[in-house]
Amino acid sequence: MNYLKSSLFVLLFFTLNNLYADTLTIMHYNLMYYDKNVYGCTSETNNVDSKDGYPRTIINFVKPDIFTVNELNTSTASSERIKTNVLNINGETKYLRANTSGSYISNMIYYNSEKLVLKSQAEVATSPRITDVYTLYLKTESISTGDTIFLTCFVIHMDGGAVGTDSSSRASSSLKIMNYIKQKNISGNILLLGDLNLYTFKEGAYINLTTPVGANNFRFYDPIDNEGKWSSNLTFSYIHTQSTHTTTNGCFITGGMDDRFDFILSSIDVLNNSKGLKYYSYKAIAQDGKRYNQSLLSPDNKSVPSEVLNALYNMSDHLPVEMKLVYSNNTTSVQSNDYSNNIIYNNPAPEKLRILLNSETESISSVNIYSIIGQRVFSNKYSNNSKEVEISTTDINSKIFIVEVILSNGYRKTFKVLK
Repeated sequence: MNYLKSSLFVLLFFTLNNLYADTLTIMHYNLMYYDKNVYGCTSETNNVDSKDGYPRTIINFVKPDIFTVNELNTSTASSERIKTNVLNINGETKYLRANTSGSYISNMIYYNSEKLVLKSQAEVATSPRITDVYTLYLKTESISTGDTIFLTCFVIHMDGGAVGTDSSSRASSSLKIMNYIKQKNISGNILLLGDLNLYTFKEGAYINLTTPVGANNFRFYDPIDNEGKWSSNLTFSYIHTQSTHTTTNGCFITGGMDDRFDFILSSIDVLNNSKGLKYYSYKAIAQDGKRYNQSLLSPDNKSVPSEVLNALYNMSDHLPVEMKLVYSNNTTSVQSNDYSNNIIYNNPAPEKLRILLNSETESISSVNIYSIIGQRVFSNKYSNNSKEVEISTTDINSKIFIVEVILSNGYRKTFKVLK
């Protein structure tokens, strides 16, 4: 890398990390009947004391700010047990939780109270398990003036099974969620997290979740833009989350890794950074793409430390999924900028990057795109009245690239985009 490229990369990296100095790490995990003995999950095969130790190791590795779960025994004692036995240990006190809800097995959200406040909690009457709706806000530096960033999390566990009745149940649940969003006129930073038990993007449930509704034309997006037939498909092996086992002790589902059941879907505002939170990354933890129809342990898996790998294997037949968001802790300084929030773009951009300028007085003058090592791979100038540009990304080899937008008044905005 020559001096000019190196200097440019350092400048762009410094700019990005100063615009978004804080990270919000979000993890969703199906806990596989935590503190619940049912079917083949007994006190021997699904021992709750052991299931306190495994997530301690996982949590210590991921360090989530928001931890949402499925398949938690529906009792206040079980919800509290995770908080006190798993999260707030060794003198830690920062993790809080929502109120227990549901029946049989439940969802729950745990959150880092040093960064977040739980504003409200509600329910959507989906079947066979309710969907929990949690609205949180960030403890930004500007909160004393009433300026903060909100995030709404829908936590759901859809009906399992590939037969028609199960698929219909998932479709019905998804419609209820979208109708709830429409009726409540919910917008902004929204995530849907859960074991969705989806086999393909052509299922009615996925179509419902990704079809615009209401006055805001709200819909969910797959942040990694990996729509397809996920089940039993080698192409999607790097995002499969179930099953971690090929053999069973009577509790674990077997069959090896061949399904993408666990998701975090997001609103466009998260992808476009129009409401203070910006999508940064997404992954299935410990999924190296070499697990197809194999267990989490075999062939050899070096994607995480061995103690984390073993904890994941022994905890559940699902892998957790992790999303990282970035934000500026001082929202006032971001909002006082006349143009930063007026430049909207899609992220990820697997085929086309679309940039929209919401300004009556200025226009897009030019756009430059650089690889992550600072090499310029695209540059173009635009007419004085350009408010929207579309750029093909199919010839950009980098999975991550850096975009520089220059406005007619000389204002520059730099941001990172995932292809």
